[in-house]
Amino acid sequence: LKTSPAVRRLAREHKLDLTGIEGTGRDGRVTREDVLAYLEAAPESGAAPADIASSTAAARPAVGALAAPAREYGPDEPVERVPMTAIRKTIARRMAESKHTAAHVTTVDEADFGALVELRERMKDAFFADHGFKLTYLPFIMKASIAALREFPQVNASIDGADIVYHRFYHIGVAVHTEAGLVVPVVRHADRKSIVEIAGAIDDLARRARDRKLEMDEIQGGTFTLTNAGGYGAILTTPIINLPESAILGIHMIQERPVARNGLVVIRPMMWLGLSYDHRLVDGTPAVQFQRRVCELLEDPERLLLEA
Repeated sequence: LKTSPAVRRLAREHKLDLTGIEGTGRDGRVTREDVLAYLEAAPESGAAPADIASSTAAARPAVGALAAPAREYGPDEPVERVPMTAIRKTIARRMAESKHTAAHVTTVDEADFGALVELRERMKDAFFADHGFKLTYLPFIMKASIAALREFPQVNASIDGADIVYHRFYHIGVAVHTEAGLVVPVVRHADRKSIVEIAGAIDDLARRARDRKLEMDEIQGGTFTLTNAGGYGAILTTPIINLPESAILGIHMIQERPVARNGLVVIRPMMWLGLSYDHRLVDGTPAVQFQRRVCELLEDPERLLLEA
């Protein structure tokens, strides 16, 4: 039976026989979601897997229920109908769960990237020669986000029943677009890493995400997420929160725009940042303050290089 080490460990913790659980992954592979759905469907009496396998699908929100009502197409309206892949079903379910569970609000701020653009321009060639991968802006944004998360811990928290769980660690997810769909690998203990180490971790995770070589442990357990739509030309988005996290930061294109500086209008490389947060947990004032702090740190990138 093909499963990941993380799934087998989860099954051992709950004393489950994986052969009795219906797999929805690739080639019938049993995924973590399958195991969790089985546990939710299992009665207190502890029935055998075979007795409740048929109810496993019912424990998951039906993807069809999330779609718009079906419509009829005329003879001059050609369409192509294809089954949703397992990963697309998971994405659909998780996105709908987030929008139906979290009280989504998005706040927008802008940062002057002038100093960071100049710093990266000076460093990028030597950095690539030394390390073999490109230096992007993302490691700096992650460093700035972690520093702000320390100051505003509710943005790095989650809701568990009637409790708020404040995470005293920083596992930062990075949304990666792949041919199969959106994947969010996690840079674990990112606060302990330098800019170079974060850059290397992001490059490695993103490459293996696109090659579909990530382990289950590498795409779960995040406490805050970054999503970069700027690389595809977006100037502003309102990203969906990656539950159970309380916030996600959208990163966008750097654009040269006219701004006021010391009574003069000058052209500066500016970026809009969009923070979507769960208003059940994070109030508007700390959300705005968190984002303003991120912008302030990005405008003074030399400080970020000094952190471990």
